[in-house]
Amino acid sequence: MIESINRDLVPIKAHYFLYNAATGCIVPFLPTLAKQLGFSGFLVGTIYTILPISGLIAKPLFGSLADKYKLHKSFFLFFQAFLTISFFTMHFIPEIMTTADTRLKCSNSQAFLELCPEKSFSRDVLDNVISSNKSEGDCQISCQSLTKINDTVCTHWHLCNPDGIPFNFTAHYDMYHDLSLKDCVNVKVEKAIFPDGQSTKRLCDTGVSTPCKISCPKHPAMDNLIRQSKNSTSLSQTSTYQFQVFLWASITSWIGMAVVVSLGDAICFNVLGENKRKEYGKQRMWGSIGFGIFGISAGYLVDVFSRDETNKDYTCIFYIMLIAMIFDIIVSATLTKKNLQSGEIEPSVLWELWSLMREGRILVFTFWCIGSGICTGVVWNFLLWYTEELVPPGTEWLKTLQGLVIGVQSFLGELPFNFISGTVLRKLGHINVMSLVLLVYAIRFMAYSVISNAWWIILVEVLHGPSLGLCWPTMVSYGDKVAPSGTKATIQGVIGAIFEGVGVSVGSLLCGYLMDEYRGAVTFRIFSGGALIWLTIYWILQLLLRKAKAYPLQQGHSHLASYAPPNDAILMTMSQELQTY
Repeated sequence: MIESINRDLVPIKAHYFLYNAATGCIVPFLPTLAKQLGFSGFLVGTIYTILPISGLIAKPLFGSLADKYKLHKSFFLFFQAFLTISFFTMHFIPEIMTTADTRLKCSNSQAFLELCPEKSFSRDVLDNVISSNKSEGDCQISCQSLTKINDTVCTHWHLCNPDGIPFNFTAHYDMYHDLSLKDCVNVKVEKAIFPDGQSTKRLCDTGVSTPCKISCPKHPAMDNLIRQSKNSTSLSQTSTYQFQVFLWASITSWIGMAVVVSLGDAICFNVLGENKRKEYGKQRMWGSIGFGIFGISAGYLVDVFSRDETNKDYTCIFYIMLIAMIFDIIVSATLTKKNLQSGEIEPSVLWELWSLMREGRILVFTFWCIGSGICTGVVWNFLLWYTEELVPPGTEWLKTLQGLVIGVQSFLGELPFNFISGTVLRKLGHINVMSLVLLVYAIRFMAYSVISNAWWIILVEVLHGPSLGLCWPTMVSYGDKVAPSGTKATIQGVIGAIFEGVGVSVGSLLCGYLMDEYRGAVTFRIFSGGALIWLTIYWILQLLLRKAKAYPLQQGHSHLASYAPPNDAILMTMSQELQTY
């Protein structure tokens, strides 16, 4: 068996495995990492609106430069290192310090921190404060040094600051025993810990109060409560350097991934040669295996290294990514390629594209691509975000669950449907499969909205196959058939731009806004209804085309008359999450 292995193809197989293993540890968890850093859903949706556009600009730009100057391998290795540095930079971004107004109130030898809402505290936030797995916590407090409280602070706490100079301390509390709920939330301070390390439980014995600022970065439940309190600073996230660093690190990493994926595929086809182009899927399959295995492992390891911690520690996945990418660069350096043959230049490419886009059936196909892209953006960027709404803050097994979701998507959703997609397309036809994709997305989103136990999401993810698992092969193969001679690569680029640059971007932006306004369950119901409406409009448009007799043969396009499923197009979908980056 060892003798039958084509050793020339081992490096490209290793590249796909290592590259997808590295990115599989990071990419699915970036939205939840951004959430932990303190970014709102709308802000994350905005980021994921920009990222696909940056990737789409980078692909043709650097691809054309590589073609012109014959620098495919050099660009390939450079952007591998480029995205590695960009991803690893995210590890050093600290959380946003969210602060809000509170009031330190002393009464009957006890001290309380009074938190009042800007409008009203949401029931979910209050429930999470009560049901959090970690009842004890520390908050950083900075209070105004007023004359009335100065004597108490100086006598009992030995913080004798002149009037007007704030005094700072850490307030320790236990929510299970010391939290009382009224119109405002009163948190009983168990003890105060001072900057010099000293602490005291005897806080005060007189009825005085003073305005303060509070922040609880290590306790998500309290942090969420602070975000809804008066004068919360979380609304100014875009002005923080954390956001700026995260945004630019994300953009540069997406550019790196876009170039690596496109050049990697070009090098793979070059290594295979014309006679073995159908073997592409067997090479790319190793990427799907790496993505699934390391996606599951990453979730489990994050939970292991985050035990007894409220916030998750993502350190391990950044180092796994770093090690995998270093090995990938080493392996990729051994790749050998033949001189790329320049294709025949078609002077009428733009004219053919314009003629094609004027066809009604292509415009309807474009409409479907946008709708499918919107649904896909929701799953890619906010499904794991939603799992964190279904469990109490600080749940130990949360990342393990998210890793299993990624694994089910890869091994039980995508892989089986990638291999049967050709048969499904032959028997049902493209139009019916496109309709099926939107219908399954609607069912899938409604299923998300009605479950209350996050573990049920694993079962729902079986629908990932007939939705996204069929979506990409259908798009690629349909685009391959409608493309005139000499425009196939251009058409595929246009399809990617429509699906990702329009659909995924719009879906991410809308979902982020709705997540903030209505939470996950309502958001998924809205998208479920939206998918059904999109499907209805799609069928109406198809009926209008039939009445107008807009068939390929009647319009003189004999190359659109029949479908023969291209194996390459089907097998190119072994790892859709990364195929479009």
